[in-house]
Formats: sequence, structure tokens, C-alpha cells
Amino acid sequence: MTAAAVLAALGAVALGLKTHPGGDPTSAPAPAAAAADVTPSGPTGAVDRGASAPITVTVRPHRDAECDKYVIDRPPSEVPRPPAVVDAPAWAAKVGAVPGHYLSLDLTVQGTGSDTVVLTALNVRIARIAAPLAWNAYSMFDGCGGGVGVHSFDLDLDAARPRPVVTGGSTGLPVKVSERDPEVIEVTAETTSHDVSWYLELEWSSGNRTGTLPIGLDDGAPFRTSAVKGRPLYRYPTDGKAWEPSPFQN
Repeated sequence: MTAAAVLAALGAVALGLKTHPGGDPTSAPAPAAAAADVTPSGPTGAVDRGASAPITVTVRPHRDAECDKYVIDRPPSEVPRPPAVVDAPAWAAKVGAVPGHYLSLDLTVQGTGSDTVVLTALNVRIARIAAPLAWNAYSMFDGCGGGVGVHSFDLDLDAARPRPVVTGGSTGLPVKVSERDPEVIEVTAETTSHDVSWYLELEWSSGNRTGTLPIGLDDGAPFRTSAVKGRPLYRYPTDGKAWEPSPFQN
């Protein structure tokens, strides 16, 4: 499982670029103390909980991450200009940013050996729900857009029982992967009412083995997304030199 650290008690989310094999300690489930607070929001009846999963998962910001918003506990004068997508993790960590409204992820899944692995289902587990953060919101770009990937899911974090739903035009799962044939799964999680901490769980099967691989941040913490409705929204014009109030207030 991959991604970079969350700062200030999950106050900042920055997605990392490292890949951990199933046997790496960071790909194990969250520590027992944290797991006790996690509420399942999907089926999890698998045997293998990740320690020996025959797959690796690399988590990166989605290619349209320049469309994202962040909530930051700083005034505009103390927030650096928006970064390039590739530099977003370091930028977000530096300013203690939390993804606002939605978080878009690309999960690159690859087998660790010659055997074919079937990815059978994608689930979500909610670790924490709270009132949205009362911070300023910052838009990474003035406009955006993009197509739907082959394996794409939308995730409504405000639902009574959140679950990934196949995006229109996408084939979803199951899908086969191997060491030579990775697949990319796109996930867009959205909240308009809460501050939500959450994990993904990827169910797999290979031969007579089945299991579930938890996916979260690099240090074992969950992803985090906060609503931005009603928060002051700022943008950084393409040719500008400072943040300014966005004409598209939430």
C-alpha cells in the first residue's frame, strides 16, 4: 500500500509514489488499536489479510489532480502557489493540506509472480466521520476535465454505507493482473457534508487462495477527505502572482 504521510493527526494528506509488495510490513492491516475503530462498509470475507498477497499496489494522484481542491488551515498569504501534479504530495505535506470535496486516486495493481491474480472486488472501510474542517479551500486549477478509465469507481463518503460504484462507461471488476500485465483502478471519493477518514480494500483470488489487501497511506493511516461547502475558496490564476477569491464559491 502506498502514499505519503498524513501530518498533524491526519491533518494533511499527500499521496506517495512508492510500491510495497504484499509481504512488506506497511502492506499489513492497520494496527489493532486503530482497527477497532474501523467500521466495514462492504464484504470482507477473505482469508488472507494482506501479509502475503501476490500483488502490489502503487497509489498516485489521478492525472486530473490539477482539478482538485484542498482545505488548509492557513491564510492565502501563507500558502505557496499550486504545484505541478507530480509535486502535489510534497506541496500538500508542507502546508498540512487535506483533500477537499473529493480525492482522486489511481491504483496501479501488479502481480508479484508468474501466476495470474484476479481482482474480484473493491470495498471501503470508514475509520472516522466528523464535521467538515473549518479551513480555507484552495483550488488547484481554474478548470479541468477528463475521460473515464476502464476500471473506474465513484465513492460517496456521505452515504449510510459507502461503497465504490462503477463509473458510467467503465467495466469495473473483476479483472486479471500478473507481473507483466498490471491494471490501473481509478477511485474518486467525494464528500459534501463531512470530514471522512477511510481505507480501501481490494479482494483478490489466485488458484485456491483468496484474500483482501488493505490500501491506505504509507504509514498505515487512512486516506482523508473533507467537505468544502461554505468555506472561502481561493484560486491562483495562471498568470497571477498570488491567491485571490475564486468567482466559483462553494
